[in-house]
Amino acid sequence: MELKKLFGQNVQKYRKLRKLTQEKLAEIVGIDATSISSIETGKFFPTADNLQKIALALDIRPETLFFFENNNTNEEICEEIFGIINGFKNDNIRLNAVRNFIRAIV
Repeated sequence: MELKKLFGQNVQKYRKLRKLTQEKLAEIVGIDATSISSIETGKFFPTADNLQKIALALDIRPETLFFFENNNTNEEICEEIFGIINGFKNDNIRLNAVRNFIRAIV
């Protein structure tokens, strides 16, 4: 998923946590509600000034809007891990490092 969409989902998540409508957030930030909608859907990215105002209105640090949760299923995660490991099958050093890491965490 692209950065603008992930960012927009976070804006929406924190807006809803604060029980703000798009209209109210737009009013606080000083932009129109369609701009908030466009940001939340990933159509547009806010300017640096508006990013700071949005974070302030949501009572969070601006960088929080760039922390994205992984919404992959366990099957998708396993597929990705197996794909990475498969790329190491001719690299004994990396393959052993991965094995040692897995043993250390399980």
